[in-house]
Amino acid sequence: MNWNSVAVREASRTGNYGKIIELARTHRRLTQLQLGAACGLSQSAVSRLEKRGSGPYAMDVLLRISRHLEIPPAVLGLAGPPMRTTKGGENVERRQFLGAAAAIAVAAPVLAVVDHVMDETEPQAAALRLATTSYRRLDGSTPSRELAEAVHAHLRLIQGLMRTAPTEAARTGLAGVASEAASLAAWLAWDMGDHGSARSFYGAAIKAARSSSNPLLTAYQ
Repeated sequence: MNWNSVAVREASRTGNYGKIIELARTHRRLTQLQLGAACGLSQSAVSRLEKRGSGPYAMDVLLRISRHLEIPPAVLGLAGPPMRTTKGGENVERRQFLGAAAAIAVAAPVLAVVDHVMDETEPQAAALRLATTSYRRLDGSTPSRELAEAVHAHLRLIQGLMRTAPTEAARTGLAGVASEAASLAAWLAWDMGDHGSARSFYGAAIKAARSSSNPLLTAYQ
């Protein structure tokens, strides 16, 4: 497979990673079903992935596929050379940075690497956060329309618990979890082409992040 071909370079430049996956898969004479079975995806999930175009991708899924098809990670936006800047400090390799940031964000939700307020309600928040992470992992193998209903119910549960939280510390902790769940709901809506709902959920994610008093989460969202 020529990773320097015009087709591959153009697809990589525009973020059309599904096209690269399709080219690599057909080059290796694999069906969508065979690729999906090797990477923990359904045939329909592979088909949607290849047809996605220059849209958002789950970077953990890209990583699995790149390993199986032996696609250089940089071609799929998973890695790249050190960022270069202009004299004014403007980043001229912003796409590589965003790709790396997205890979980190999808592989490990941002709250997993920061300290949390520890009080008697922390086990509840931890359980809800674990559920959100599980839903994220299902994204690569489950149609968005089927997953969205469960995620919406999960988000409503978190928001309800926030309203009845016994302490401000508990409410703040749950706000961080709500922010993560809302951003996942936004991603699923975007994947289904419902951009209006996606913007609404992203707005809720930002609002909840601010309520969590977590500057890292707020910046991320």
